[in-house]
Amino acid sequence: MGRPLIGITTNHYDREKELRLRRHYVEAVIAAGGLPVLLPVVTDHEIITDYLARIDGLLLTGGGDIDPLLYGEDPLPENGRLDPLRDNFELELVSKAFETDLNILGICKGCQVLNLALGGSLYQDLYRQKAAVLKHVQEAPRWYPTHRVRIKRNSHLYRIVQQEFIKVNSIHHQAIKEVSPFFKVVAYSADGVIEAIEKKQGAFVLGVQWHPESLWKSSWENYNIFREFIKKCRK
Repeated sequence: MGRPLIGITTNHYDREKELRLRRHYVEAVIAAGGLPVLLPVVTDHEIITDYLARIDGLLLTGGGDIDPLLYGEDPLPENGRLDPLRDNFELELVSKAFETDLNILGICKGCQVLNLALGGSLYQDLYRQKAAVLKHVQEAPRWYPTHRVRIKRNSHLYRIVQQEFIKVNSIHHQAIKEVSPFFKVVAYSADGVIEAIEKKQGAFVLGVQWHPESLWKSSWENYNIFREFIKKCRK
């Protein structure tokens, strides 16, 4: 059986006319048995449909902030760099992928996109909008975990990592606020911030707020996330 084709979203920088992606995503997909292909940001609806018809799984990567106007809020001063073309592209990808029951792994911003595309909302800035939060924008290297998350035992994620508590890295100031009705929350940090969601039924659709692509070489729990994703993508 050949390697499943995994479409990986990319960062789009309009000012520099560039597409970028950290190599760790590609390396993790290959190590877990997948064949990575990068998905450039496009606005053509037909091309987006063609992307989804050809891939076996979708990996939504991390990135900048999501435009709060997309969930009915005006921007706070803490809002960072926005990429409206990427936001609209990924929201359409997720909406169409749900129609075909495609397997999806969402990481950091990708987790937030999953939730937003299906009716959820976000905190624009945890430190302004949620009281007594932990440090979620670490100043340690990306490969170093800086806080713990607690995983619900009755979840697919728990069956993957086989641990109630795991250590994760943390590089975000936005997070899920109201959860989409299509998802259930399966992990929290000690301050109550939502750290993982998964689809209630159907295909494998998992969103994690941390960056397992930077941890998989030293953490079998995070490697297993990619391995299970690729396993579900095999036809």
